[in-house]
Amino acid sequence: MDYRDEQLREYLQWDIATWKQALAHWDNILSQYCSFAEGHETSDARRLKALDLGARDGGLSLYLAQKDVDVICSDIAGPSDSARELHVRRGVSERISYAKVDATDMPFDDDQFDIVILKSLFAVIGVGNNPEAIRTAIREIHRVLRPKGMMLFAENVAGTALHMKARKLFVPWGRDCYYSTLAELEEMLDIFADSQVQTYGFLSCAKKDFKPFAALDQLICRSPKSPYHYMAFGHATKA
Repeated sequence: MDYRDEQLREYLQWDIATWKQALAHWDNILSQYCSFAEGHETSDARRLKALDLGARDGGLSLYLAQKDVDVICSDIAGPSDSARELHVRRGVSERISYAKVDATDMPFDDDQFDIVILKSLFAVIGVGNNPEAIRTAIREIHRVLRPKGMMLFAENVAGTALHMKARKLFVPWGRDCYYSTLAELEEMLDIFADSQVQTYGFLSCAKKDFKPFAALDQLICRSPKSPYHYMAFGHATKA
C-alpha cells in the first residue's frame, strides 16, 4: 500500500525512508492474517484486538485502527497527549483505549491479543546492558498473544561497529541502550512457532530523513537480511 508522506510521519515519526520498510512487510502479513482470522470468526463478528507497546505518540495505534483493528495504545508511563489528539483528529479514537503497560510485566491475562505491535522498544528495555529484560518482554508478548497471534516488530539492532560508535557520539538518549545483533534477535524469537526477520538501513542512521542518504540506502540495502543494517523488522507467530 502506498502511503502519503504525512501518513508515514504520523505512523513512524522519524527516519521515514528506513522504517517504512516495516510497514510494507506488515501490510502484506496483515492482509493474509486478517483474511485467515475472518475465516475463523464466522460465529463472532468481533474485530481483531491489538496491543501497541511503547506507543508514546500513538503512530502505530493509528496505523492499526485505520485497518479496523481495536487497539490498546500503551507506554510504560502512558501514551502522550499528542497520541490522543492524533487519534481524535484522524477519527479513530473510538477504536483505541489507553494504558500504562510495562512490557516486561504486563497486566493482562494469557491469550488476550491477536496482534502485538512495537517499534524501537527492545533497545530501550535492554538499557544498561540487559538483554535478559528483552527476553522477558518477548516472553510476555508471547504469553498475551492468542494462539496464531502475531507480534509485528521494527527494532534498532547493532549494525556495524561504525553504527555503534555513531550512536554513542551523536544519540545521547541511546548511549545506554542495548542493541541486539541480528543473530541474537533471531535467537530471542525462538519461543515463537515461526518468525521472519528482514533488515534495512545503513547511511540514513547518520542523518535521518536526508533524502540523498535514503536514495543511496536503496542501493546499499538490496539484501533482505544483512547484519550490517541497523534496523530489523518482521513478524513472529505464536503456535
